[in-house]
Amino acid sequence: MIRRLPRTASVELALVLLTCFASGCGAKKYEERLAATSEYFEYKDRINTELTPAWSGRGISLQVPGQFALVPPPSQPDTEEGEANASLVEDHRQPHYLGIELPGLVSAWKANVQADAEGDDEQGRTAYLYLFSNYDWHLQSGEGNNPSTYLSELERQVTSSIGVFLPEGDGGTGAQKNVRYRETIPSGLPDSKFGPPQDFTAVTLSPEIPVSDVPLEMQMYEWAGSQIQVALLMVYPASVSPQEDLQERLRLTMQTLAVADQAPRAGGTQGGNGPGPARSF
Repeated sequence: MIRRLPRTASVELALVLLTCFASGCGAKKYEERLAATSEYFEYKDRINTELTPAWSGRGISLQVPGQFALVPPPSQPDTEEGEANASLVEDHRQPHYLGIELPGLVSAWKANVQADAEGDDEQGRTAYLYLFSNYDWHLQSGEGNNPSTYLSELERQVTSSIGVFLPEGDGGTGAQKNVRYRETIPSGLPDSKFGPPQDFTAVTLSPEIPVSDVPLEMQMYEWAGSQIQVALLMVYPASVSPQEDLQERLRLTMQTLAVADQAPRAGGTQGGNGPGPARSF
């Protein structure tokens, strides 16, 4: 079966070939350019097939695994009195099944996944994805929140809620659980050709006891810039089917992550909500 490039990719490929012919490329150079172009469009096609369209907000942009659907944020009151009480509106995106509300929640997604669960246990077949940032802490720095320690505090609250203790340092490996490790994404060819590899602090969290009677596991990736700190937390049933390919798709998501590493100003903007090129990866 012949695999066809998307129409836009075909047009761009044709332009590359025309340019090559016009400049008198040799056969070898032509083949190299053709192979590189085809490889790039296969990469982009994989990104767009495995992941959702890009989401952006709070100076962050990313594409999440295709199984996940955005959980809408809570509706904010539109009256002056309501605006004063906006902070009292319950955020249903929070992981209340963990018995906590985590700071700096930017966005959340939810997916129904294949997993071994008894009967109609919806919780046992649900996965969640949470995006966190210290963005709001920059705006609330006068309230005792230190933006530079945001990731440490987020990590502390997550691990405390599930009864997990993390040893100091990040010298673990991806095969270990409840131990931090460093991961470079993308880690090799061909993906590393199409974007600069970036380093993340990662940890696979595995509670010893079920959470809300459901055995869960979590994967967290953390990134810290000079001013902005970001974390992505995926929560999923421990019995999730390998066919969901959650871990690999999450790594693909990390390739699309772009962050504007600039603190917001109270009463102002961050210089635009879009991610800045200095921290686009």
